[in-house]
Amino acid sequence: MLQPHATLPRRVFDWFFVLDITQSMNVRDYTMDGKSISRLEYSKKAMREALRDLPCGSTVALGMFTERGTQNIVQPLEVCAHFSALDQTINHMDWRMAWAADSFITHGVYSALDLTTKLGKGMHLAFFTDGHQAPPSNPDYLPTYEGKPGDVEGMLVGTGKEELSRIPKLDEHDNIIGYWELEEVMRFATFGMFTSKSVADMESDMEVEGDGLNNRNASHGRNPAEDTKANLSGLEEKTLTRIADTTGLTYKRLSTVRTFANDVTSTGMASWRSARTDLRPWLAFPALLLILAFFMPPRFFAFVQQHLRFRKR
Repeated sequence: MLQPHATLPRRVFDWFFVLDITQSMNVRDYTMDGKSISRLEYSKKAMREALRDLPCGSTVALGMFTERGTQNIVQPLEVCAHFSALDQTINHMDWRMAWAADSFITHGVYSALDLTTKLGKGMHLAFFTDGHQAPPSNPDYLPTYEGKPGDVEGMLVGTGKEELSRIPKLDEHDNIIGYWELEEVMRFATFGMFTSKSVADMESDMEVEGDGLNNRNASHGRNPAEDTKANLSGLEEKTLTRIADTTGLTYKRLSTVRTFANDVTSTGMASWRSARTDLRPWLAFPALLLILAFFMPPRFFAFVQQHLRFRKR
């Protein structure tokens, strides 16, 4: 009744949860309670489930990713004292909060890693994403990871199924009102594909098209490769595995809500420090014994007393 607590050394966890809020995360390829659910909503449920499993003294920070960067929206907070605030913030994360439509996953993960180091020593990263690139990436222009692999521990959490699905358009109530068509999305990389420096190519660069424009100077290059499935989205495990290998993160596929909660609270992700510890579980068992003793008949205690005397002899 008095809610006794004490400050004791214990195993705790420090996490920075980052959620991809780009529109491909609205694809509904998860099923829960017989209903289809989006990658975004399923990821939020996994985060909230993990939040419930984290022991007092653990801290959680929250962030969102879109375009090229990750933004930290909640600084590290102790999970027991601020559980309601953290839980409600996760619940209200929404795809409408995106400040740009593009999705450059590699840039976003590197940005999240940089933020994680600034949030505190021992902070781990959990980055939820399907790995969908929009517009398609040009491997010649991918950023270089400047950190040391393994400097930040954590995981890339792959969401969704590998099978390609149409990306929905949603109204203000999250009802599907249509799907993105190929003509409505970027089908080319936004950086030029021109790499050769041969004489023939240089001469070709001097040629001007009939409309007065040189395709070499177009945002997608002179001879771009078109992504004919840019309006479809599936889990890009190959991309996420490559990023994980580069950064030292672990790649995990989000198969169930409980799986992520177990990964977050695994022994390898823990650190020891003094934290406010709830003593009620330790007092519950002796309290139960006292309650049971109150209702036991007198002959039970007589039997116990007789048995103890017999053992002394």
